Amino acid sequence: MIDELRFERARVTVLGESYEKDGIGTYSEKALHRILKLYFEENEAFHEVKFLGSVADVKNEKQIYEIQTRAFGKLSGKLEKFLTEMPVTVVYPLPYEKYVRWIDRETGEISQRRKTPKKSSVFDSFYELYNIREFLSNKNLSVKLVFLNVEEFKYIGGKVIGRERKSVRAERIPISIERIVELNDREDYKIFFPECLGDSFTAADFNRAVGKRFKYGYSGIAILKSLGLVSEGERVGRKIIYKRLP
Repeated sequence: MIDELRFERARVTVLGESYEKDGIGTYSEKALHRILKLYFEENEAFHEVKFLGSVADVKNEKQIYEIQTRAFGKLSGKLEKFLTEMPVTVVYPLPYEKYVRWIDRETGEISQRRKTPKKSSVFDSFYELYNIREFLSNKNLSVKLVFLNVEEFKYIGGKVIGRERKSVRAERIPISIERIVELNDREDYKIFFPECLGDSFTAADFNRAVGKRFKYGYSGIAILKSLGLVSEGERVGRKIIYKRLP
């Protein structure tokens, strides 16, 4: 259940009444990260707590929250230690509706926001969850996929990488929570099976069904295998036939 008032309190605490111009890019901690910490635990005394030689984003009497926007592989060391002692919830924010605004570095002027057509789905979590797949079956671990409506601020110009000019993101400001998908046990991960997928399929079938690049499809199959939801069957030529397990 989404607590809209709690989320708005967290936004106001971090951003104040306005975050344009002087605010963008000046926060000591990324706004999205801090807002989510406050949303899941309003008492800041429980933020950034040293525990078992590491620092937990949030640790209260009941559980630990780790807010992770990317690079889930870096979580492995913490999870190995934390999960032996208490429940851990990994919070993964994903953009649902996204509005892009451009910042002129010289003048500080910010453009009007433009809505992008792409919306994230649960399948967009494959690439990162793959990096902690060995922990997903641990009874002390849960994952929350938090789909956010966001404003993304980028600098005009960016930097040149190779022959291409890449934009530089200054900040992602969450506007509201669209929905939260909770992954608490093996059954919950069945949401990763596309509805159009049969009980037997190849990696190519799976990839077409989720509509992602191959690395996403392969990561999804590996996650389902690690949870005992999929097994490898026979080979047909160079293709492996995967089977959905009951």
